[in-house]
Amino acid sequence: MTKLLYASIIASVIVMSVFSADAFAQSDFKKIEGNDLNNPVSQDILAKIEFAKKQFLQAKETENKRNTQQKLIDEQRAISQESLKQELQRMEKTYEEFTPRNAFAKYVSNLNATNHGIFWDQFDYLHAKISLARDARDSVIKQGGTFSEAMKQYIQFAKMPKIEMQNIVRDLNIKHNLAQEDIQSNFDVNGKLPRYENDIEAPCYGCTAKISKVQIDSKQSVPITRTVFEPKPTQISDLKDSLSDLQSQFLESKNIIAQKKMVFEMNEIIKRIQELQ
Repeated sequence: MTKLLYASIIASVIVMSVFSADAFAQSDFKKIEGNDLNNPVSQDILAKIEFAKKQFLQAKETENKRNTQQKLIDEQRAISQESLKQELQRMEKTYEEFTPRNAFAKYVSNLNATNHGIFWDQFDYLHAKISLARDARDSVIKQGGTFSEAMKQYIQFAKMPKIEMQNIVRDLNIKHNLAQEDIQSNFDVNGKLPRYENDIEAPCYGCTAKISKVQIDSKQSVPITRTVFEPKPTQISDLKDSLSDLQSQFLESKNIIAQKKMVFEMNEIIKRIQELQ
């Protein structure tokens, strides 16, 4: 009986230590001789063992309830997610024709088929920039950034200064044979041709040979011969060429990381052009 009592004491101490930080401080370990369990010390030990058992059962019951509740929450969450997924799929199907690409396709279908290529290139260029901007914005938010910080990143990728817009439109017009490269090279950074007070002094843009004009006054006609105008390369024109190369690569690339790098490089080139204006 003494050995049984020792085992019970040890078990009660182990169980009570799990549920009470001061279980050891509340227990007095004493050796009980004989088979008499009716003395106060034995009764106290047995009471504590019984109390520890009740605590264990209560904790187990609480844990089971918690697990049941969590299982119910997980099931409800899964049902909600599936419902949301089905609703989104229904909405996508209902409003499919109003997605950016489908809506634009409807618009382009009303235009001359020979011009579809340039419109789609413009759409793809802008759509790629917006997609990168959204990805950058969402990345900042997921990492705990503020809404202001997220929007700064969005603008960094989505913005399109006038220089960038003019450059991509010019290059796409040349690509789709709607403009001549040698003619387009005569336009300045603001998209304008040089102005001349006297039309006789104006160069012949795009001419491939010497030409002549006739200046007529009240007395005689005087032929005026001019040479072909050849624009001189400048630092700005070199930067615009670099910008054109990057824009072409950006339009053809499907690599998000490479596209993000190109956007940073394009923004830097545009900044330098603006400084030189």
